[in-house]
Amino acid sequence: MISVRAWARPLPTSLGLALAVACAGTFTLASCHKEATTTPDADGECTGARCVEEAEAALYYKDYARARGPLATVCEKDGFACFRLAELHQHGRGGPLDLAKAASLYEESCTKEYGEGCERRYMLVQEGHGGPEVELDFALKACDGGRPKGCMHLAEQIAAGRGVERDAAQVAKAYEKACGLGDTDGCVGAGELLSDPEGPADAKVKGLAQFVKACVGHNGYGCLRVGVAFHEGIGTPRDLERAKAHFVRACEWSDKDGCHAAEQMAASAGSPISLELSTKAAEMDEGGLAAREVSCRMSERGLPALSKALAAVARIKDKLDGCAKGGAAVEVSWDFADGEVQAARVTGKAAKKLVQCVGWTMRKAKLRGAGTCDAVLLLGDPDGAAKSLADRASKPKDDGRKHIRISAEDE
Repeated sequence: MISVRAWARPLPTSLGLALAVACAGTFTLASCHKEATTTPDADGECTGARCVEEAEAALYYKDYARARGPLATVCEKDGFACFRLAELHQHGRGGPLDLAKAASLYEESCTKEYGEGCERRYMLVQEGHGGPEVELDFALKACDGGRPKGCMHLAEQIAAGRGVERDAAQVAKAYEKACGLGDTDGCVGAGELLSDPEGPADAKVKGLAQFVKACVGHNGYGCLRVGVAFHEGIGTPRDLERAKAHFVRACEWSDKDGCHAAEQMAASAGSPISLELSTKAAEMDEGGLAAREVSCRMSERGLPALSKALAAVARIKDKLDGCAKGGAAVEVSWDFADGEVQAARVTGKAAKKLVQCVGWTMRKAKLRGAGTCDAVLLLGDPDGAAKSLADRASKPKDDGRKHIRISAEDE
């Protein structure tokens, strides 16, 4: 069990939540054998299996108002029914939207050992229903109940110190539990923490084991990190052949750094090389230049190196701002070598004048080393740039694929 120390109040012990809802001795909306239909009471309210049937029929025909009553009755014994009723209140289906009631029903669903109810409860904190202690409480219950998403959320919340003291050991435990429940991102998270260059040797061995689990689970980045470990002798003796094999596997699972590393090793013909790998950050601000989705592939790795690369661009911020005085969030990619930007291009949709201006202006930046960077730069008027960023986030990425939006109701 994962235990954490909260600021506001002690955390409850594990509820040992089970994911499966037993059919015997309870009513469920899952595909269980139904009891014989009973005669309705004189007051018109359903009882027993008849409530299950009425709720199933009403939900099937999207008659949500009619589904609420039977679901409320079944909720007395079945966590899944509480969960479905909570969804109706959360989205205002078949009656008024009532997030407070939805939160209460998700809590009841969680208490009745329906793990997704625990997840939905901590998610409602983001809509203003409860504080970080509530969020932590239900993330812990979801994780203890075998929900990998809950374990991932728990790890991220502890890492951020939101409602709880930061504790790297507890973060690693939460990631490891998510990994054990089949979430390869949890394996990667644990591997990253355990592979700290300043950490002990045994931790690096454990970190490699986590990356191997991620790779076995078809996680491209996990395969990449196994390749790096074999290439540089981190947690294992150096083995260039095994390193190359894992880079190729990473590439097969769509990790671009894996492809690049495999190409580097093939071109080196066995000679020593310095791997060029990516360092990423969701949000950065250097020298007054705000950026999002920052990623640089270069021989020097880590956030300090990423900060230096963005700081070099920040020195020409005034000129870049002149390209978008009204404000814009501009997706830019640039290649650099020998202290200069060799090529720069706007990769997202933008006005032709803006594309040309940013492309030419980026060529004036002076960066040390060599590599390739991508970032969304917030240029010009801050309010205009923020609006442009919000508009960009609301639109699906143009990746050449057809995207279909699915509503919560359709799910």
